[in-house]
Parts: sequence; C-alpha cells; structure tokens
Amino acid sequence: MDNNLNIDKLPQAIPIFPLSNCLLLPNGNLTLNIFEPRYVNMTEDSISSNRLIGMIQPKKDNKTKDDLYNIGCLGKITHFSELDNAKYLIELKGLCRYRMINNKLVDKGYLIANVNYTDYYLDLNNNQEASPSLKKEFLSSLKSYFNSENIKADWQIIEKASLNLLVNSLAQSCPFNNEEKQLLLESKDINDITETMITLFKISAAGEIKNIN
Repeated sequence: MDNNLNIDKLPQAIPIFPLSNCLLLPNGNLTLNIFEPRYVNMTEDSISSNRLIGMIQPKKDNKTKDDLYNIGCLGKITHFSELDNAKYLIELKGLCRYRMINNKLVDKGYLIANVNYTDYYLDLNNNQEASPSLKKEFLSSLKSYFNSENIKADWQIIEKASLNLLVNSLAQSCPFNNEEKQLLLESKDINDITETMITLFKISAAGEIKNIN
C-alpha cells in the first residue's frame, strides 16, 4: 500500500462489485474470477484508469439491485491476468472502508457509487497492530473452532504468525455468513475485529444457533 495515501487522494465515485459472502478488509488480499460481461467491463475500465474497485455485499434478503449494505471496502487491482473467453483473474489489495451515499447503473451494466471515507481514515494507517494480549484467547478459540469443524492445522506455524496476519486471513477465508462478514467489516479497528472473531469462533464451536443481525 502507498504509505503516502490519504483520504484526499481517494476517489469520491468508484465502481462497486456487489458479491455475497465476500469480505475484503484493509490490508487484506482478495482473488476474484471475473466472467460476467458487466464486471468484465468494470474490470477493464478500472485497469485502464486508477485500478480501484469497491467491494460491497448485497443484503441477505436482497430483492432489488440497490439493496446493498452501506459499508464496503475499496480495493486496488495489484495483479491481473486476462484469461480465455474474455475473463479476468484479478487480485485486490484492501485500502480503506467507505460508506456508500448512493449508486447508479452506467451504460456498461455495472454500478458507480458516490462514497465517503471519513469514518475510516485510520484504515490508511499501516502501523495498526492487534493487541498482543488478545492472541492467547484468539488461538484458544480458533483451536476449538477448528476441532469442531474437523480442520487440521500446523499449530507451530500458526502460533508463530503475527496476530494481524491471522485475523485478516482468517476473517476473509472462514465460512462466516453474510451478516457475520459484514459485522467484521464494520468493526471499529483491528482489536474489535479480533474480539468479534473470538466470539464467532466460540459460538460455532459450541454449536449454538447464529443469529447476528
């Protein structure tokens, strides 16, 4: 990420990619296979300009194209490959969360949104670190979760990894539902995300019914 990046340099209008059960966090990485014609158009337009795309989730009871969550995350295309049959494989780097003000459909079939980043300026601080005091509880809840899901892991590697790396990678890769992923996205900071994940791991390991709204 550009260490000199600030809110004033972020565009106020961005193409948005609504995708269910998909989470991009600041400093996270997300690989996407682009194949729908409208999103191929979006990708090509992004590549030819600033390479920025806003990820956002449709609501679970989505009945209209505009029924989207208000909070998403801006990502920058850091790598892309043009595949056969007019498809793309792209990798996004999470930059900063945003609040969507409104959106409109453009002629090429995708949405452009007016957005505001004010509430999330701290996302641009690359020095944010999760509190080390949370790591023990995080690992304990993660072990319980993995055991409940019969997931095997190399705990020596996991225990040596930084808490930030674990939180960002697992938040995006664990099979949380739409509401849970949105809850993580809207967390105040990395400590809040960590504490929310601990709670989600404990709920899942205990076999309780999830009902996060």
